[in-house]
Amino acid sequence: MNLEENGFTTRPDDQCKPSDEIATTSKTASSRIRDKAADDAGEKMAAEMKVFNSVANELKSKRNLSLPAKARHRLVFETATELFGVAPTWTAFYRETLGGGGVSRALFIDADEVREYECSDQHTKVLEMLTVLRSRDLPENDPHEPQRMITVRIPKSLHDSICEEANELAVSVNKLCISRLLQKVDPSMIPLSSQKRRGRRPGSAGTKLMKSPETVTDELRLA
Repeated sequence: MNLEENGFTTRPDDQCKPSDEIATTSKTASSRIRDKAADDAGEKMAAEMKVFNSVANELKSKRNLSLPAKARHRLVFETATELFGVAPTWTAFYRETLGGGGVSRALFIDADEVREYECSDQHTKVLEMLTVLRSRDLPENDPHEPQRMITVRIPKSLHDSICEEANELAVSVNKLCISRLLQKVDPSMIPLSSQKRRGRRPGSAGTKLMKSPETVTDELRLA
């Protein structure tokens, strides 16, 4: 049969290659394309993060604890607005606005001022910006911040309820839980307990508690 008469063409070198070798060559080419795409995405992320960090550092110089509370409310909002336009990930935006080292934590130290800010319209708008960023097709992981995992013991009925709500909202359980964690909890809604605290404590103190007494003693001796 003449393949060319039936609309088929073959390259001379392909005629000499086994089919499995051709498939391997094709896979190698695909891998190179994927690797290049990943490298390009990484370079793009690095460039965007550099711009974001530059803007964040410039805005940090404008922080002023001596301003009246309402003025600091506006300053947090203005800072968030600037960062919103250049944020490469929602994690980076959260870190510089509402996170432990963010502008809101830096400007509001007194507990009463913190509660007042969290009830303000400016705080609500910052949360709305964060939600918009989380809704975009942005990288889920920030290369500049490691991820952590927590394990929470909950009743099956509560787990079922969370799964059902996630299905209704057409989101993953993980995304729903993060959304809940980003919202502040009224302290009066946290039950008090006289029982001994269970599980690993948060932060470095919790890490030390998970180590043997000998290890902790050695670390303290070296400090």
